[in-house]
Amino acid sequence: MACPVRPGRRRARRALPGLGLLLLASAIEGQSSAGPLGRADEGVLSRRYEAVVRRYASGDRGGAVAEMATWPEELIRNEVPIFNLEWQKRGGNALSPDVWRSIPVRAALMLHTDCARQARRDGKPPRLHETAAWSIARTLKERPAQGGFARRWYEAMAALAQGEDRWGEALDWAERGLRDFPDSARLLLVTGSIEETAGVHAAPPETREEFGLADPGTRQVRSSLLQRREVREHLEKAYQALRSAVAADPSLHEARLRLGRVAWRLGEAVEARSALNDVLSRETGGSTAFLAHLFLGQLEEDSGKPAEAVRSYESALALDGRSQSARIALSHARLRLGDPLAARLEVEAAVGAAPRAEPDAFWLYPWGPSVGFEERLEALRREASS
Repeated sequence: MACPVRPGRRRARRALPGLGLLLLASAIEGQSSAGPLGRADEGVLSRRYEAVVRRYASGDRGGAVAEMATWPEELIRNEVPIFNLEWQKRGGNALSPDVWRSIPVRAALMLHTDCARQARRDGKPPRLHETAAWSIARTLKERPAQGGFARRWYEAMAALAQGEDRWGEALDWAERGLRDFPDSARLLLVTGSIEETAGVHAAPPETREEFGLADPGTRQVRSSLLQRREVREHLEKAYQALRSAVAADPSLHEARLRLGRVAWRLGEAVEARSALNDVLSRETGGSTAFLAHLFLGQLEEDSGKPAEAVRSYESALALDGRSQSARIALSHARLRLGDPLAARLEVEAAVGAAPRAEPDAFWLYPWGPSVGFEERLEALRREASS
């Protein structure tokens, strides 16, 4: 079963460095570690900037974003501390929490986040607002009561970029978040899911389908693909990130599921089986358990055990009887057992099923934790406006 194309989206591209984020990195990481602000610096946040942030915090989020969208670049550079070079020359430090003491800092973070998204929709560069948001997030991490908000913001930004097929930028956001929150299981999960998908797509196009199949005739193909340095490097990075995610949060079952899948791709069948069975010992329903049954069936087929594979695929169908991916997998296993009639009936059931209201969980698998990113962003907006 090769990675499918997400409904309505392009096939995922290889994860390459996010050029926009690489260009903006120096603005923040080059910030001086100047001491506390002097009294002359306390007014660095202008009344105009404070007003638009407070407008966002009051609940008029759309109005605040629309207002700031009218600001020319020069005005943004004058109003937002990270860009105020004259003030920084006088010893100002845009990463100091003291700079933001007078306004709702979480609202400022989400205002710039939404402005960056609006700029993308309008075909404009989002770099200034992303830089501003990033600088504010780094001040939040220094506050014990606000650190959790900043961590969840990084997680949402990485998921947002992944969900919008900006894979390189998603990896950049995850890596930047991990610098500030190295034990974030969700950021490690994002990293692992991106590296896994990148490993699949680093394979030559003509072999990608075989890379996902569980058939004795394709095991040699997968083995040869692992000899390609780029493929193996991505999968090994995914493996390490996912192991770290499981260690950081054993209750994050998606990380354990992906660890089993990546271990299988790397040819580590024993570890893959252990991880997938571990998921099923903890999860009895939902998409994670469904995928664990599906992937375990794939592993059984790969091990030359089609009868065991049939049982796993049937367990997957018991959780989602309308799943096309599980029906096709079950058909394949029944054919290998020498029952072409039963195999044909499964295919006919898959093809003849009514359209689904929700996508098959397997179709969404390549996008991993990005699924549901809009709800997470909205939760952060509400929290920033409370």
